[in-house]
Amino acid sequence: MFLAFRMLLLLLLLVVVIVLQVYLSRRKAWWPGLVLPVLEVAYSVFAIISAIVGYYAVYGEGVEVTASFIGDLFLAFFQCNILTLVLLAIYFFCRRKGRQKRQLDKMNIQDL
Repeated sequence: MFLAFRMLLLLLLLVVVIVLQVYLSRRKAWWPGLVLPVLEVAYSVFAIISAIVGYYAVYGEGVEVTASFIGDLFLAFFQCNILTLVLLAIYFFCRRKGRQKRQLDKMNIQDL
């Protein structure tokens, strides 16, 4: 029961974030729609850095930089930024729709 409640709460939070992104992307200014994606990228960088620092704090030694480690970092960064890609897709879709609407309004005004 508790797991179902947590999943429902997470789904509700995701819907709220997407609705907020649509609202911010439809604003006249271009920058409000980029706030959430930038925050998400900053969070993912923070999460990766804190994981490396946490490894050092637990084991008392630095992480050995190998090709496998770098690949894991890129994979973790990509996984953390899946929501960023979704938010950017919403942003560009809403901006394109708004631009098309403005051009159509402009043509209708010129036809008068």
